[in-house]
Amino acid sequence: MTLQLRAIAIYSHVGERRDIEFALGRLNIVTGASKTGKSALLDIVDYCWGRGECTIAEGEIRRSVSWFAILLDRDGEGILVARRNPGPAGKASDDIFFERGVAGFPETPEPFIKNVTSEGLRAQLSMVLGIAENRHVPEPGSTRAPLEASASQAIFFCLQAQDEIANRRLLFHRQGEQFIPSHIKDTLPYFVGAMGEDHYLQRMRYDEARARLRRLERDYAEARALTNEASGTAQSLLVEAKRVGLLPADAFAESSADLRNLLATAAAPRELAYARDDDPAADLTDLENRRRRLRGEMQEVREEIADVQRLEREASEFQIEAREQEARLASIGLLFDDSGDAETCPLCDSHLSTPIPSVSEVRRSLTALEGQLRSVRRDNPRLQARQAELEARRNALDEQLKSVQADILTRISENERLRIEQDQFTEQARTAGRIGYYLENARAIASDEGIRLAIARARAEVSELEQLLDQEALEERLTTALGLVGRDLTRYARLLELEHGDNALRLDRKNLTVVADTIDGPLALPQIGSGENWVGYHVAAHLALHGLFRARKRPVPAFLMLDQPSQAHYPPERDVGEIDGRSDEDQAAVARLYRLLFDYCAEHYPDMQIIVMDHVELLEDWFRDSTVQKWRDNIKLVPVSWLRST
Repeated sequence: MTLQLRAIAIYSHVGERRDIEFALGRLNIVTGASKTGKSALLDIVDYCWGRGECTIAEGEIRRSVSWFAILLDRDGEGILVARRNPGPAGKASDDIFFERGVAGFPETPEPFIKNVTSEGLRAQLSMVLGIAENRHVPEPGSTRAPLEASASQAIFFCLQAQDEIANRRLLFHRQGEQFIPSHIKDTLPYFVGAMGEDHYLQRMRYDEARARLRRLERDYAEARALTNEASGTAQSLLVEAKRVGLLPADAFAESSADLRNLLATAAAPRELAYARDDDPAADLTDLENRRRRLRGEMQEVREEIADVQRLEREASEFQIEAREQEARLASIGLLFDDSGDAETCPLCDSHLSTPIPSVSEVRRSLTALEGQLRSVRRDNPRLQARQAELEARRNALDEQLKSVQADILTRISENERLRIEQDQFTEQARTAGRIGYYLENARAIASDEGIRLAIARARAEVSELEQLLDQEALEERLTTALGLVGRDLTRYARLLELEHGDNALRLDRKNLTVVADTIDGPLALPQIGSGENWVGYHVAAHLALHGLFRARKRPVPAFLMLDQPSQAHYPPERDVGEIDGRSDEDQAAVARLYRLLFDYCAEHYPDMQIIVMDHVELLEDWFRDSTVQKWRDNIKLVPVSWLRST
C-alpha cells in the first residue's frame, strides 16, 4: 500500500479553482520567486491532514481562498480531503469534507459540506494508511499516558517546513511543540516495524490474563486461609459477627472446625423482624401537620380574645364618659325653662351672639344619652360570656398542643430506634454475605481442584504472552531497524559530502537527532556546524527512514515534502534563479542534493514521491523534467485575478 499526493487545490470566494498537480512515484519540484506561495503548499497538506491550527501565513492566501483541498492517491483510489479556510484572523475551521473513490476535484466548493470532524478525519486517514490497532505502554513509573500510533503521528515523518529543515536542534516536523517529541518516540517502534501488527491484541490478552491470574490467586489464598487454625481473615470475620450481633459475644472457636461452624451459623439466613407502628395518627408527618393546624387555631382564638377585651375596654370608657355628660346635661336643665329667650343670658339678661340650646333640646340629648348607656349595660354581659368561652377554647387547644408535642417527641425517639435497628440489620446482612462468600470459597477449595488447574493455566498463558511481548526482544528489533536506518543515513551523508559523513551515523531515538560516532566520541547534530550539514542531515535522515518504511511496507504516507532545501546556499533574499550546478561549491552542493532526491525515486524507491518547494533552478534536463510548477513573472499560488476581486 502506498499513499501519495496527486494534487492540491484552492478555491476562491466566487467558486474559482486553482490546481497544483504532482506526479506519483518521482521527484516533483515547485520552483519560483520568493513570496509566491510555495511554502503554503506544505501548510495546506498539514492543515488538510487534520492539524488543529492553520499555519498558512497571513496575507493574500488567507484573504483570497475559501477552501483548501488535497487529492490523495491510494494505489489508484482517489481520496479527497477539503477544509474551509478559517480566514485572516481564524485559528482553524471545523468544516471538513472527506470522500473516497473520487476522480478529481469538484469544479466549485459547493459539494463541500461538513461530514467529518478533525478526530474523525484522523481516524479515516489511519484506516486509509492501514494502521492496525496498536498501543505503546510507557515503562512503569512513567507519567505519560499510553499512546496509539495513528495518522496524526505518521505525518511527522513526511513534512519538513522551511524553519525545520535547517534547524540543528529539531529533526522532525513539529518536534518543538509540547508533547510532540514523546509522541514521536513512543510511536517510532510501531512505524519502523519493531512492534508486530498483533502486538496490541497480544498486549490486551496479556493484561486480561494477568488480571484473571491475580483474581484466581486471591480467591485461592482466601479460601486456603480457612484451613489454617487462627486464620487472620476467619478470626476477623468471627469478631465482626459478634460485634454486629450475629453471634453471642462469648462465642469462641477452639479449632478450625469450630470456627467453620460458628461462621456458618453467622451466615445462616434469618428472619429480620422490624418494629412497626400501625397507628396512622402517630406518623410523624401527620403529627406535625396536626400541630401546625392547632397552632393556627390557637392564634385565631388569641386574636378574637384580644378583640373582645378591646370592646369591653372601650365600653367601660364610654360609660364613664357618658355618665359625666349626663350629669352636666342634668345640671343645665335645672337653670332653664321653656319660656326663656334663647338669645338672652338667663343669669345676667345680656344679649348672646350665639343662641343657647333650649331646655327641650337639652332634655332630648339627655334622653338619647340615657338610651346609649342602657344599650352598653345590656351588651356588656354578652362580651364577658364570649370572653369566657374563648378562654375555655384556648385552654383546650393548649392541652391538645401539649399532647401532640409529646406524641411528636415520642415518634422521633421511635424513628431513631427504628433507624438504629435497621442499620444494625443492614450491617448484619453485609457481614453475613462476606462470611458466606468466604465459606463458599473454602468449600470450593476443599472439594474441587478446579481452581488450582485454572491458576496453572492462567500462569502458563501469562508466561507465553510475556515471551511474545518480551521488551528486550522488542528493543532488539528496534535496534536492528534503527541500525538499518543508520546504514542508509551514512550512505546518503557521504553522497552529499557532509561533514563527519565518513563516520558511522545513527538516529538517536532518545534525543530525536542524528549522531556521528567519531573517534573522539559521539557528535550530535547540534554540535555539527554549517547550515549545509543541518539541511543535509535532515534530508538524509528522512530518506533513510522512508527507505525502511517502503522496504517493510509500513503504514506511513509514501511522500516527503521539503521546503527550501537550498536555503543554506541560496536564502530567499538571494534568488539567483537558474544555476548550472558546477560554477562554485554552493551550486555543486545544491546539485548533489537534488540529484540524490531524483535518484532516490527514480532508481531505488519508485513507489516514493518527493515534493520540493524551492527558488533555485538547475540547468539540467532531469531537473527540468521534475519541475511541475514554475512561479515567476507574476505567477503565484493565488492567481492575480483573485486578488483584484477581493
